[in-house]
Amino acid sequence: MKSPTAPVLLISLVVLCAITVANASDHEFKGVVHAIEANYGVHHMHIPLLGFAMFFARPEGVSGMKLAVFENFHFSGESEHVTHLIEDSLGEGWFPFVKVRSKADSETTLIYTNPSGGKMRMMIVSLEATEATVVEFNLSERSIQGWLKEPGEMADDHRHHHLD
Repeated sequence: MKSPTAPVLLISLVVLCAITVANASDHEFKGVVHAIEANYGVHHMHIPLLGFAMFFARPEGVSGMKLAVFENFHFSGESEHVTHLIEDSLGEGWFPFVKVRSKADSETTLIYTNPSGGKMRMMIVSLEATEATVVEFNLSERSIQGWLKEPGEMADDHRHHHLD
């Protein structure tokens, strides 16, 4: 016989996840999304249950992940304009980390970082001819330290995983 509290617990978990995702949004992410919407005349897609799915499928050490996808986006490749647009939306504390522009297919990827309180916030903006994506997430200090291991340690870890 099932416990009568099981459905209540499941519903409470879903509500808690939704509240957590709603409270996790911040002004920089919203600023970048709104800047793209206003300057390119597009709106980001609503992806049903995205927050719920990301609660269960996030990589270790990643938290506070937010995603905005824009379809029917028309990007002509003017990377300097979009770079200034994004940087003005992010404000202080954010630093350019990677900027890649492909002249062949007019794609631009911008990655910004914001180190704060033992975490590294990252904002990734990917612009293609007909689609744009904005992702923000936090990396824990532990996950960053795992990536910064000595090359020999990484190789040892890599071999160990193949032996299992």
